[in-house]
Amino acid sequence: MNEPTRCDVLIVGGGAAGCIIARRIAEQTDLRVLLVEAGRSDEGDAAATDLSRLDEQDESYDWGFVAQTMAGKSTAIDYARAKMLGGCANHNDCAFLEPTPNDLTQWVVAGAAGWDHGAMAPYLARVRERVGIEAAPAGTALSRALIDAALVLGLEERNFRDAIDAGAGWFPLNARGSLRQSSSICYLHPLSALPDNLDVWTDTTVSALIMEGACVTGARTSRGDVAAAREVVLTAGSIGSPHLMMVSGIGPADQLLAHGVPVHAALAGVGQNLMDHVAANIVYETHEAPAPWDRTPCEATVLMRTEPHAVDPDVLFHFVLRLREKYVGADQFAGVRHGVKLSPNVARPKSRGTLTLASPDIAVQPALSLNYLSDPDGYDRRTLLRGLRFARKLAAAEPLASYLKREVSPGMSIDDDDALFAYVAETCETVYHPSGTCRMGREDDPLAVVTPDLRVRGCQGLRVADASVFPEMVTVNICNTVMMVAERAADLVCATYAR
Repeated sequence: MNEPTRCDVLIVGGGAAGCIIARRIAEQTDLRVLLVEAGRSDEGDAAATDLSRLDEQDESYDWGFVAQTMAGKSTAIDYARAKMLGGCANHNDCAFLEPTPNDLTQWVVAGAAGWDHGAMAPYLARVRERVGIEAAPAGTALSRALIDAALVLGLEERNFRDAIDAGAGWFPLNARGSLRQSSSICYLHPLSALPDNLDVWTDTTVSALIMEGACVTGARTSRGDVAAAREVVLTAGSIGSPHLMMVSGIGPADQLLAHGVPVHAALAGVGQNLMDHVAANIVYETHEAPAPWDRTPCEATVLMRTEPHAVDPDVLFHFVLRLREKYVGADQFAGVRHGVKLSPNVARPKSRGTLTLASPDIAVQPALSLNYLSDPDGYDRRTLLRGLRFARKLAAAEPLASYLKREVSPGMSIDDDDALFAYVAETCETVYHPSGTCRMGREDDPLAVVTPDLRVRGCQGLRVADASVFPEMVTVNICNTVMMVAERAADLVCATYAR
């Protein structure tokens, strides 16, 4: 039998979090660090690193997950997750917004002690120091018209790089020109100049964690077994991390036993609490084709409070300067030559989905049920409908109104709440922000998966540090928050094994 590869810290998943943790641990300690990524290297790959060439990515850059949107509906969507070094930060439109202070207060309320905004401010600052963030891209006249329409309706123009509040403005981008500022680019490139104690394996899949009772000692990979002398850190994302835990015997006992997986640590919360930003589409045909955008078709945003006493904005709009959809069907756009999409999403959704084991084989996808708009109090439904109605007000306000020819979908004939909700139920989309499936919480919380130091409860030698640990959703796009989690996670590991 071949001897395993040996390291001190094994990091599984080279996405937005894993690249940061690997580099920081290697810089600050003498520990031997191995970062394993299932996808290809992004270095030298323009489709991955050049924001303006995102459309050149094909299915080989994606895990190919499928998710059900709502209980009782047959609607399923392609649920894109990047499969490459750098992860979704090399696969998205680079909107880069910090969580609000209240977002992190809610984490603490949920049991994430020590994760308040004051404690996280230094880690957000570290991200800003390492990652290039452009405050105000040179947007098109059409995107500018959206901002000006919001001003006509009484919102303020804001620089969202400085603070998140109700208003309109340009999306900050983690980019320098068209070069993405993903964690792989900012923390690992060039790969030829990595610290001597850091190795990066790409094109390497992990099929299971190696368990000795409830102790994690390494992982089985397509390059052979890896033994981790100190610990394993899962950074495979909100689908990959809980899925790998389940097939390894860590998770809800009933699910594991039903698939013949020996239970090493019974944790009922693994795969629960799946959160996402659900979005509705309101589609407009334009009089003329939108002018070409510089780097991203989503340049401007509007944040608003639909409830007057909400602490943070409760709806965030994406204004998309095209109708092509890479991951969802285009039936609602049939017959329209050119147009735009105004897409409100519920910033702090209360609905929760699930990730369920479908097979003991890691190659078989888990079942993903997003359960959009299912919260018992109907908050998500009310908020999204208010967002749709405000979208129509934006479209009717000048100067935006002059660019728009007609509302294509849902169409002005669909106006009462029940009809609008029926439309949303059939056409709602994801903003690709899955989180929460290994959430942080207090020791007495039976559904908490990790403690505030990111250790997996009931296990030795295992931490999780990616979007899956979010106890509550944040108001904004999640990439910046994931990087914050990674910076904190690196400090937690380094403090454990200080020189």
